[in-house]
Amino acid sequence: MRQIIPLPESVRQVISSFALLDGEQGPQSIAQQIDFSGATRRQIIAITSGRLPGSKHLSPDDSPYNAQAAFVRAISSSEFQTRIREIVLSAFPEKRRVINLHIPKCAGTDLEVALRRRYPFLHHTMSIPNATSTSDLFKALRHLALGMHFSDAIAVSGHVPLSWYLHAELVRIQDDVFTTIRPPRQRIYSQISYMLTNMVKFRGTRRHDTTGWLAAIGLTELAHADSAYLVDIGRRLLRSPAIRANEMCHILGSGTAETAIENLALADVEITDTDRYSAWRTEKLGFAGANRVNASQPLFTEELANEDDRHFIESLIRQDVTLYDTVRRHLDLAGLLSVRGRFLT
Repeated sequence: MRQIIPLPESVRQVISSFALLDGEQGPQSIAQQIDFSGATRRQIIAITSGRLPGSKHLSPDDSPYNAQAAFVRAISSSEFQTRIREIVLSAFPEKRRVINLHIPKCAGTDLEVALRRRYPFLHHTMSIPNATSTSDLFKALRHLALGMHFSDAIAVSGHVPLSWYLHAELVRIQDDVFTTIRPPRQRIYSQISYMLTNMVKFRGTRRHDTTGWLAAIGLTELAHADSAYLVDIGRRLLRSPAIRANEMCHILGSGTAETAIENLALADVEITDTDRYSAWRTEKLGFAGANRVNASQPLFTEELANEDDRHFIESLIRQDVTLYDTVRRHLDLAGLLSVRGRFLT
């Protein structure tokens, strides 16, 4: 017989209750172990969202109300999912936040594997309904809830701009924020090769990422996977919205080297580069070597690109080159595996 626990009194206790999840039964497996006797709308809204209810949710306490069903709806709602990072971080303020600013194709996925091994983990895709199903969200929250008792920190990662964390006031002086940068030209070729690799690998499958990349060039599917055809698709991707100019400066700032350096200094972000990454990761997290997670086939390279492609790439990376050169200069002068943002200004 399952033990019945009292109604959670806070969002923190609701997140902790995900340790009770039975993946086969879903959210009902949590709700069935909670005593909802006398629970009101106000209580359910407060403990699942961390906010007071709006006037439309208020009603007399003696009105008919199925608190258990309302609890299940609340934790299954889009509001709960889209705000899950803010909800969890705010519910556990004593936990140090270990934040990886993941620039695409800069060893970030490899680092996420290491972070998952060490800390309770939040990824930005958990907050995207089209990318993460409710079932997968609940499984991730169960894993997080079980790990909270054994860690003094929560790790957060994803392709999320530093400005989002700053605007949401999620970076505090005691938190640890870091990022890895890569030679901008190399990063562009790697990103396009990664897109092509996954388009081929998941051809015929609807995925949040590949579907979006294909749509950016007006396609719904690849016609075939011949190398010359893929190079042509790579050229189209290069000139499409799927490839953003100065990606590193957009993740770290607002698109320019100046704003990126300003934000890096403001949050005192720890920065390394892909040349130093493996040694830095070993020193930082104690896991030796880089595993090349998310590695792609070289389907669009500098050798395969034509002169127009190379000129176009140069137009996309001017600010990123300035940022990269600035960070590399400070890394070389310091002779260290990483440099803090406050030293870049």
